[in-house]
Amino acid sequence: MFYLPLSIFGTSLIGIIYPPSLWIISLLSLGFSIYAIKRHNQNRFKPKSKEFKEIEKIKKKKEKIEIDKHKTISDQLEYINLNWEYNKTQSQIVDRFLTLKAYKNRYNSLNASILPQIITLIDSCNEKKRVGCKREVSKRVNELVKLLKEEIDFIKKDKKDDFEITLEVFDRLSGG
Repeated sequence: MFYLPLSIFGTSLIGIIYPPSLWIISLLSLGFSIYAIKRHNQNRFKPKSKEFKEIEKIKKKKEKIEIDKHKTISDQLEYINLNWEYNKTQSQIVDRFLTLKAYKNRYNSLNASILPQIITLIDSCNEKKRVGCKREVSKRVNELVKLLKEEIDFIKKDKKDDFEITLEVFDRLSGG
């Protein structure tokens, strides 16, 4: 830390005495900086074992699957919103559901049956210009939102239970 102010003082002193030397000093400092950055990057951790690389591949694959699941569910819920429109409360519940990613427990049932059925029902109702089917679609959308709310509550309860268990374990470990 002592060398930084000393080098700044020395550079400024040389600049006052012989100003054209500042170009040479700046080029030299640029070269040393590039060398130091490359040297720093070489010291980073690079795994060499096949096991570690396999674990990293598995993690990346799981992350991609989670992203794809989120896109699929959010696209289907957005399609329903665009073609039927949620009311304000329903919209808040759907947003909260997507934010918490509460679909993890029911992803298969939502993606395979519930959402596609509602989308098909909405499409067929919109083809009829919403004559004679509006009540049925609204009922299904309300049931969907109710299911989403239950999943949100389940996730919140599960997180609270995990927190309480963690506190209980901590209390026992700390002797309290």
